[in-house]
Amino acid sequence: MFELLFLMSFTLHNIEEGIWLPKWSKYAGRYHPQVKKNEFHFAVMVVTLLGYILTFIFLISGASNEIIKYLYFGFLLMMSFNAIFPHLIATIVLKKYAPGTLTGILLNLPIGLYVVFGRYGEQLVATKLAIGFIVITIVSLVSLRPLFKLGKRLIDEY
Repeated sequence: MFELLFLMSFTLHNIEEGIWLPKWSKYAGRYHPQVKKNEFHFAVMVVTLLGYILTFIFLISGASNEIIKYLYFGFLLMMSFNAIFPHLIATIVLKKYAPGTLTGILLNLPIGLYVVFGRYGEQLVATKLAIGFIVITIVSLVSLRPLFKLGKRLIDEY
């Protein structure tokens, strides 16, 4: 199942970010707010868990639930494009490797696009797919700062 393969690549991507992104964020400027390990690790664990939950619900519903289906594919597209922006763009502009670029480009991008377009593409409505992508992207971007703050409050700095 390529959906599970994507979860593995998503997890590896988040592990790569978890290890190196907090230190990298000190030099990222406008590409990423500076975050401490406790803040980022909390946020990345929550995001990873939500990715697992959404995938599980999608697999259980058998793509019969339209809302779940398009939110799931929106999640895959968001994570696929995340490899390009901000990761690849930040690496090029900053001339410093942005953590998550390799796993994003080599794993998330091809696997995510294959699942969406290779396995399900003929069954999808482009406007619904775009809406799912936009909704998931906005929710993800809006939730990051509160997750960082919650991680700072709940977990002592290490």
